[in-house]
Amino acid sequence: MRAVNLIPVEQRGGGSVGAGRSQGGAYAVLALAAGIAVLALLYGIARHDVSSDRQQAAAATSKAQQIEAQAQRLAPYASFITMREQRTHTVETIVDSRFDWAHLFHELGRVLPKAVSLSSLTGTVGSATTAPASATSSSTSATPSGSLPSFTLMGCAVDQGAVALLLERLRLIDGVSEVTLNSSTASTSGGSGGSTSGVGCPSHYPSFTVAVTFDPLPSETAIASATKSVSDTASPGVKAK
Repeated sequence: MRAVNLIPVEQRGGGSVGAGRSQGGAYAVLALAAGIAVLALLYGIARHDVSSDRQQAAAATSKAQQIEAQAQRLAPYASFITMREQRTHTVETIVDSRFDWAHLFHELGRVLPKAVSLSSLTGTVGSATTAPASATSSSTSATPSGSLPSFTLMGCAVDQGAVALLLERLRLIDGVSEVTLNSSTASTSGGSGGSTSGVGCPSHYPSFTVAVTFDPLPSETAIASATKSVSDTASPGVKAK
């Protein structure tokens, strides 16, 4: 006997079609949920990174503010050190602008050879000239700035070798820039008879005249500039004297 399908033709394939559509929709929902989960995970990671970066930036800003505050507290000390160094430089400039005659005589006594004796020493600073003296000499300490100190020695030596040694020794004095032998003539008889320099030396002893020139003293412009730099850089909390 032949089987007969009593289900209408338009409804025979409906069950399988509906089941297929339901399974496709479920897959789509799962895929959408998985995408949302991935996006949520990425958002969480990004938010954590941003939060961490903000914390680091805040910590760096706080540390920078602390360092700046510390630098501001130490600023007066730095200004004081700078002012002290400039004041020291100013004092040294002023001291260097005054020729130290006492130190010159001390150095001269140390370098003068035993075979040489002095009869006079004449010192000059610019246009100021000291009075000549026998064996000793004095000079005013009020030396004009920017001038050229120098002095002239006159005396006797046992021979020309002693004169040459004197020239070499004089160059060892602090601040000497030039040593010039003006004359060195041996006398033919005792007294000042054969001496061209007018210095009485024993017979056959050369009488000499030597000029010694020192480095120029600092000018008034350099002194004023050094003094002004201290006043300009003095901090408000420290009064320059």
